[in-house]
Amino acid sequence: MGKFSAGLLCAVCCLPLQAADWLVVAKDKLRSIEIDRGSVMESDGGSRVAWGRIVLTETQADKAGYKTLRALNRYDCRTRSFTLVKRVYLSADDRVLREENVDASSPSVVRPGTVDERFLNEICPPPAAETAKKTSPANKRSLQEIADEAGRRAAAAGSTEGSERPFRRAELRLVKDESPAASAKPAAPGSTAAHGEISAKPPLNPEPKAASQEAPTPPVYRAAPPQYMPRPVAPKAPKAPASHEVAAAPVAHNPHAHWSYEGETGPEFWASLNPANSTCSRGNRQSPIDIRDGIRVDQEELLFDYKPSYFRIVDNGHTIQVNYGSGSMLTVMGRNYELQQFHFHRPSEERVGGRSFAMVAHLVHKDLEGRLAVVAVLIEEGAANPLIQTLWNNLPLEKNEEYTPKASIRMSELLPARLDYYSYMGSLTTPPCTEGVLWLVLKQPMSLSREQIEIFSRFYSNNARPLQAQKGRVIKESR
Repeated sequence: MGKFSAGLLCAVCCLPLQAADWLVVAKDKLRSIEIDRGSVMESDGGSRVAWGRIVLTETQADKAGYKTLRALNRYDCRTRSFTLVKRVYLSADDRVLREENVDASSPSVVRPGTVDERFLNEICPPPAAETAKKTSPANKRSLQEIADEAGRRAAAAGSTEGSERPFRRAELRLVKDESPAASAKPAAPGSTAAHGEISAKPPLNPEPKAASQEAPTPPVYRAAPPQYMPRPVAPKAPKAPASHEVAAAPVAHNPHAHWSYEGETGPEFWASLNPANSTCSRGNRQSPIDIRDGIRVDQEELLFDYKPSYFRIVDNGHTIQVNYGSGSMLTVMGRNYELQQFHFHRPSEERVGGRSFAMVAHLVHKDLEGRLAVVAVLIEEGAANPLIQTLWNNLPLEKNEEYTPKASIRMSELLPARLDYYSYMGSLTTPPCTEGVLWLVLKQPMSLSREQIEIFSRFYSNNARPLQAQKGRVIKESR
């Protein structure tokens, strides 16, 4: 990296020496998102730089492998956008676990009503307050000056924090406030934060050399999105996966539920296996359904901002599930959802006009308030899919053992060219069958080769819940 970026690296190392003024801008049961008002400084071209952080609860820190995630951003008050400069993962005792530097990054536009907007409002106050601030010569400093001063502080303090291990460099970007996903491989429990959950970008070759982070930008489907790296993995890999459609903890099903797709623990008995599963038999908006008689309207466009990412893959006893890195977003119906994980069913659980498909991929997303949105990508036999082949190449040898390969994938390769869709309100298709899930079923199927379909069949030849009653639900169809 050049002198400019090296200086910013020193700024991160010297962070503990600076007088911090942390302000909480968002908080939930899992983490707190804060901005350091004392770190706001004017920089080149009228922009400003500031630090933000995400502080996890002890439980989430154990899962994520870090306690705090700090991120340095450059803000442009005129265009209301920001660019990630640096990210640092810290342990509970403020030990640096990993640092990620950004060589270059396109600005992310701040969307109204997001955590990013709260940060921007603190950094870019109204014109009157801004004018008063500009009268202070101390604030008129270039990034180079900031870096130089940081270097001097680092030298004075020994600047040894985090030097005990090599760091992976990666291009990073702050993202919306999303709960950090549970990780399951030995990794450094570090900490660092920005405006919400964050993720790093990997290179698209088999041996990633850089990781990058997600940005809370208005999700837009791009052919070649920036590459991201998954959440830091925890010291131990949990062998007990959680429900496969619950996004907060990407490991899918709860192994203690002892449910299956056949016999005495099959779908018709799910409700009796555990009181928590009562909705499976009593619910009024259960999934899957046979999609038919929809209202043909001009539905809002699905805006995908999927970042290439490293991934973790697991055979959880009910499906093959892929846990994806932070920062890949879906915007629909005025809400921003982050991709948590995706998994497969054979045959497809949903039908369209009575037609079944060879398989289906369920892409599970969650917004800041915990609402779930599942994008269903129907699969038929045809040409091979390169993304699927990468997944199958890295299938784990044992159940409930997560594997993190060196390869990265592009989620855009799992989306069809046309994004017309059906929408309806339903439920998880596995216990506890929680309702209130937004279902978005893409009309155009994707293809897998016969060999790729047969490989999945070797693991699960039938892991589809039977169709559920529609019960008068509204179904909308893109026309």
